Amino acid sequence: MKLTSEPMRVRTMLFLMAVIGAAAVFAGSQRAAAQAINLDKALQEKVVQDRALSYYHFALSKWYENEGDLSRALSEMQEAVRFNESEPGVYVGLANILVQLRRVTDAIEAAQKAAKLDPKDPEPHWTLATVYLRMAEGSQARQAGDSIRQAVRELELMKEAAPDDERAYFAIGQCYMNLDQPEKAIAALERWQALVPDSDQGYLTIAQYFDQAGKQDKAIEYLRKAVEAQPDSVQAIALLAQMYSKAKREKDAIPLYQKIVELTGGTPELKMKLASALLDEGQSDKALAMLRQMSQSDPQDPSIRLLLSRALVAERQFADAIENLKSIVADDPGDIEAQFCLGNAYEQSGEGAEAVKIFSRLIEQSRSGSEELKKNLPLFQQHLALSYQDMGDYQKAIAIYEEMAKADPSPRSYFALINAYRIDRQFDKALSLGKQQYEKNPKEENLALVYARALADAGKVKDGAEVLEKLLPGSPTNLDVYINLSQIYVQAKRFNDAEKVLRRAEERQLDKDRVRFQLAAVYDKQKDHDKAESIFKEILKENPNDGPTLNYLGYMLAERGVRLEEAVKYVKQALVQEPNNPAYLDSLGWAYFKMNDLQKAEKYLLKAGEIEKRDPVILDHIGDLYGKTGNLEKAQEFYKKSLGNGGEPEEVQKIKSKLEKVQEALRKQKRSE
Repeated sequence: MKLTSEPMRVRTMLFLMAVIGAAAVFAGSQRAAAQAINLDKALQEKVVQDRALSYYHFALSKWYENEGDLSRALSEMQEAVRFNESEPGVYVGLANILVQLRRVTDAIEAAQKAAKLDPKDPEPHWTLATVYLRMAEGSQARQAGDSIRQAVRELELMKEAAPDDERAYFAIGQCYMNLDQPEKAIAALERWQALVPDSDQGYLTIAQYFDQAGKQDKAIEYLRKAVEAQPDSVQAIALLAQMYSKAKREKDAIPLYQKIVELTGGTPELKMKLASALLDEGQSDKALAMLRQMSQSDPQDPSIRLLLSRALVAERQFADAIENLKSIVADDPGDIEAQFCLGNAYEQSGEGAEAVKIFSRLIEQSRSGSEELKKNLPLFQQHLALSYQDMGDYQKAIAIYEEMAKADPSPRSYFALINAYRIDRQFDKALSLGKQQYEKNPKEENLALVYARALADAGKVKDGAEVLEKLLPGSPTNLDVYINLSQIYVQAKRFNDAEKVLRRAEERQLDKDRVRFQLAAVYDKQKDHDKAESIFKEILKENPNDGPTLNYLGYMLAERGVRLEEAVKYVKQALVQEPNNPAYLDSLGWAYFKMNDLQKAEKYLLKAGEIEKRDPVILDHIGDLYGKTGNLEKAQEFYKKSLGNGGEPEEVQKIKSKLEKVQEALRKQKRSE
């Protein structure tokens, strides 16, 4: 155990400067130590007490001590004792030197002598506590505990002698932490903070305890107190930022990381933490700008390159991300994280086949790798299954989810499997397994959500709504329940009920913008476009750059074929926020299509299709584009692709009708040739 404390008062420095903060108190002196002394024997020859002469030897001893000559320091301090046997301070000085010479027993004897001479003097008790704590270092657990308890006794006596001496409270707080008595420790450290308000060490120590105990909220509470006590303490700010990140509160962590960068200029490690927090908070554009700059300074740093790749993926700059990640993997084929990020980049860019190769390889490596790597197997399996789903190979995806559920029969695994059955429209299996798991785990909200959606998709809309209606009273703050219930009501054309459930969420003040956005979507679905537009404009009034709202409003106008110039303006504004968002690009292309500007429509629709290769709506729009330009072969190709990727039943039927018309037109062309 190593004591830490605030700088001591002048008198403390005089007597204890060789004890507190010494890096190797028990390392001993390079000089030969004298034989053990017997204080009584050493003082048998009485001399005339002379305080001035005693002080002379004391000062000389301290000089030798500072020079590292502990033998002469000891000799001079013994003389100081002889000439002033009633002065506790010289015994304390003697004890300090004996500690450095590793003569613990003699040190304790000298300090105890000082305590007897003046029970109200805190210094002997402080010295004894220090000695006992040094004895605890490196000792077996039981012996260390005994020594710490002895130190506590001395510190309690010190508190009695000097109730406002801050040193005792910090030390005893640490002792109680080691003795697993946190309540006493926290009380002592709180008292220390009251005595030393311009420090933060007490709060930091308490926060560390709560962090180790798994009580993140309490750790954050004390770290915030530490920052209040020391607003410019880089240590406290950094710890609080890290704790926020650990608690997935990146929004709170970001300004703290930014402040540290302002205070210190920021190390690469710190800037990476800030960039990572920005990424996790969805501010990928800011993270990307930071990481590009860092990469220019150190282009070969693999950590920067990896985080830069993540930012590129988040900004949907897939080509650059993939090139970067392939380079990292080529440099270090064993870099699992880089391989995973590469697979994720392929997956999000629509290159499912390449993603499958990466995740399949990672699964093989994890099965034959270390125990730590094996822990990642479910993650790799999940992404492999998602890649198969994106490719439309639902059977392979389902096989993986079935394997995962067998290995880990948890609600999370069953949720993924039920959802896969639902997406593949295997409603018998989805409903059978969903009902079984829902009845077994009625309080598992995600299982209830996916079971309800499976019921609704299977045409049992009323039953699906009932599941979520039952769930709602026990989950009054889970916005996902309200949103999904409203969507099920929309499927059933129960628009009034959809609105009512969203109003209930609104009353509970749950994510105001998300509720209003969904409410506007409900109005749009029931063709009440004026109300939908009014709500979207309310959102934009408060947040003019809200990308999803700008896009929805622009697409809604384009879909109706009204105020198309305004539609283009809204969608372009959304694209400023996310230039490579395929949904936004599709909306802009569709607006130009409705304006009959087919050249621009083709530009944006094809770009959207390059980024998101499996979206049935985008593929349908491209089919419409080629149908209008007369390229019926291409139109047929994209309608088929759209149907192969599912979609809402009504939309699927519309696309089938368009495909039949195109195919009939192609047959007529061939007959006329």
